[in-house]
Amino acid sequence: MTKTTVNLGVVQETLLIPLWARACEFSKPDPIIQDPKSVEIIEAINYDFDKFATAKSSQIGTCLRGMILDNWVLSYLQQHPQGSVVEIGAGLNTRFERVDNGAVRWFDLDLPDSMTLRKQFFEETERRQFITASALDTDWIERVKAVNAPCMFVAEGVLIYLSEEQVQQLFANLLEHFSGCWFAFDSMSPLMVKNQNRHDSINYTSAKFNWSISDIRKIQDWDFRYQVIEVTTFADLPAKYLRRFGVVIRLLFSYIPFLRNMYRLTLVKLS
Repeated sequence: MTKTTVNLGVVQETLLIPLWARACEFSKPDPIIQDPKSVEIIEAINYDFDKFATAKSSQIGTCLRGMILDNWVLSYLQQHPQGSVVEIGAGLNTRFERVDNGAVRWFDLDLPDSMTLRKQFFEETERRQFITASALDTDWIERVKAVNAPCMFVAEGVLIYLSEEQVQQLFANLLEHFSGCWFAFDSMSPLMVKNQNRHDSINYTSAKFNWSISDIRKIQDWDFRYQVIEVTTFADLPAKYLRRFGVVIRLLFSYIPFLRNMYRLTLVKLS
């Protein structure tokens, strides 16, 4: 069988890391996240995934990130069963398959090269649509607003590659057009961005982390209407998940505050 050739931009190539991480997780005895589709996709893509084989912390961390974001989306859908969800930088993510409640209206948004690849493995439906655009543009906004439903936005592994000015613009756009929406995303401290050359998976690509923030709650200084609902680090998770990491990493996460805060997931309400 002829495998699919990958032709992605520098940052877009990083979408293959979480795909690989979820595929690896599927064979674990007690998987953090269940994603059989990722195994199917990896087997169909012509790409050297073996280069990530030693990136064990990234493999675990990426799956935990996905699990946390999934849980927030599920919480949102409990409150708004017929709401909308926009996956910013959808890549080859399978969040829709993992959380679909049978009523949500879903939008997968990504750049042209990523969306071209996505369309080879996923299909649009009445409730799930693809949007080929940059999240920083505004042309796609009316398409989402036309559904006329409460909206949640999820950006997994996306904002960390933008500049602070771009991140602030995205927040402002969402506030202007989707007041009251939820926004879930991940972020890094300046220390983590400064030491990105030690990252165990990103150093196999040419992509670079960009945006950092020392205290994620400082986004409320950008605009008082940015309400931080929840912040989660890996150290906040139950012990069974932390045990997947090595002893040294567990100790660093648990007992050194500035290292614990190097990476976190945040849920914000823009209202």
